[in-house]
Amino acid sequence: MARIKKLPKFVKLIKPEKVVKAKFDVKAFAEVAAKAAALPDELGQYKNHIEEGEGITTYFWESKKLGYGDWRWAVTVYQHDPASEPSLCEVVMVPGDDALIAPNWVPWAERLADYQALQIELEKQAALDAAEAAVETDSEEELAVADLEEGEDAKN
Repeated sequence: MARIKKLPKFVKLIKPEKVVKAKFDVKAFAEVAAKAAALPDELGQYKNHIEEGEGITTYFWESKKLGYGDWRWAVTVYQHDPASEPSLCEVVMVPGDDALIAPNWVPWAERLADYQALQIELEKQAALDAAEAAVETDSEEELAVADLEEGEDAKN
């Protein structure tokens, strides 16, 4: 006869809002997974679900996590048929349409190349500006010398 093992004290079972029936209630199964992943007050109201085909369904709950406005908890579950036991695929937070998200990551080599190209352009522009300034200075000196009357000395 097999002995029933007790769960360790650190394992906390979270009961779903709905009682799971004889056939598996996949939404309740997904809710248990979402509650296990989120902190106690981070899981909001159930939003919707998406049938992704081939027995895969993703369930969404609103997130009440501070700093994550318009983010949702998404739980993806696979169930071969209504009588089979569901399998948990993933539990993640996904951004909504109005969520604040980080910009796309750019590798350091590309950022460095952009910086170096900018530096080269700035050096070229500085050289052009210096050449224009030298030309203007030379033309001003020529005008100043031309303005002097005959017999006047440039040193006076």
